[in-house]
Amino acid sequence: MSFPGFRPMRGQATVEMALVLLFGILPLTFGLIAFLEAAWTYHGLVALTRLGARYAATHCFQDSSGQNVVSWLTDLNNPSLPLFPDRQKVATGGIQITVQYWTHDPDLGSIPVSCNASCNAECVPDSVTVSVATSDPNTYGFNRLLTGLLLPAIQPPSFSTTVPMESGVDPDTTR
Repeated sequence: MSFPGFRPMRGQATVEMALVLLFGILPLTFGLIAFLEAAWTYHGLVALTRLGARYAATHCFQDSSGQNVVSWLTDLNNPSLPLFPDRQKVATGGIQITVQYWTHDPDLGSIPVSCNASCNAECVPDSVTVSVATSDPNTYGFNRLLTGLLLPAIQPPSFSTTVPMESGVDPDTTR
């Protein structure tokens, strides 16, 4: 049945769907992917500090700056460390890792360990702090998918984990 003066519109739904897809669904999808990538990196940095503090608490320290811990955390072939989108920036120095050993004094509180001896009875720290510093926006900012969307990089916060040193035998020296 046809009505006089009525001309059927064909393709109107296609145009509307294309506009909804272009201006609604695609930006939401890319925004969700960017958010998930940033959350994955956030979780990876948190896990990196926790694993680094655990490693530092159970292994003999080589010096008061914890170079053995930093070397362990920056090894890209280490299967114990979490994978996340910006993992290479840890190894190349884009994300700074610092290790601080502490001795607890009842009068002074926590004071940094100042001896450079390695694993001896004269110099035993009480706790260790591993920090991932990302406070310099020129050094690191999460921007993998965001720059493609013409958005500014996200500056993640600095993370740190402090754990007490564990007594026992160094796993690196036992068989």
